[in-house]
Amino acid sequence: MKQSDCFSCHSVDQKMVGPAYAWVAYKYKGQKDADVKLAQKIKAGGAGNWNALTGGVPMPPHPQLTDAQAKAMADWVLKQKPVEPPKA
Repeated sequence: MKQSDCFSCHSVDQKMVGPAYAWVAYKYKGQKDADVKLAQKIKAGGAGNWNALTGGVPMPPHPQLTDAQAKAMADWVLKQKPVEPPKA
C-alpha cells in the first residue's frame, strides 16, 4: 500500500479525496468474495460508488498491479475496523 499511491487519496478513518478505508470495510462487510470484488475495483478503478461523500471524484485504475498485489491490498483494507460512513 505504501509503495503505491493509495494514501494520496485515502486514509484509514477519514475522507480525503476518496472514502476512508474503514468505510470501505463497512461497505464490504459480510459480502461473499469481498476480497476479490475489491481487488478487481482496485485494478480497474471506478466511479459513482461514493459520489455523495466524495463529490464524484473517480478512482483511477491501477493496471500495473498484479492480481496478488491487488488482493493483498484488498485484504488489508477489509481488515480495518468497519465504520459506517456519514450520511450524505
